[in-house]
Amino acid sequence: MQLRQTNIAKLGSETFDVLVVGGGINGAVSAAALAGKGVKVALIDRSDFAACTSSNSSNLAWGGIKYLETMELLLVNKLCKSRNHLMKSYPSTVQEIRFFTTIQKGFRLPVSFVYLGTLFYWMLGRFFTRPPRFLTRANIESLEPVVNTRNAKGGFEYSDCYLYDNDARFVFNFIRTSMNYGCVAANYVASTAAKR
Repeated sequence: MQLRQTNIAKLGSETFDVLVVGGGINGAVSAAALAGKGVKVALIDRSDFAACTSSNSSNLAWGGIKYLETMELLLVNKLCKSRNHLMKSYPSTVQEIRFFTTIQKGFRLPVSFVYLGTLFYWMLGRFFTRPPRFLTRANIESLEPVVNTRNAKGGFEYSDCYLYDNDARFVFNFIRTSMNYGCVAANYVASTAAKR
């Protein structure tokens, strides 16, 4: 609480090169990157840091597999690249997770076509995760006996990644880093005006 009061006082008395408004992942990373380069940064959020991040999060850092269906290949490529960067840069925090799904009879696409989509996704992800795996009905029954396979045509397993701890802590680590570089950060502070 003392640090927050000190930082609020600094916000009113000092001049900053950059004011970052919003302490979500984008604001936190921006503040850390700028402060790390010697820029005098202030970071404010009108609520808790990472508040909206956490309330809207599944803790996944994914490559956007669902966008393959709408052929948004550039987006999937960009998301996979970002996911891989996170996994490489923060291996103790961002880790691979396997997803398992079945395709039911009557699904609009053949199982083999959906599986080819997971292979393409893996390729766009630069083979960074474990490869996807095609699953027959018998495979599913053997691997996951609790799954009802009565209407299953088959399935597959593929990888993405998730935040091992939680997203709010991940965001706050960037805020802490920015503060270590001299950023003045305070939550429950709103920007009502700014001067150039």
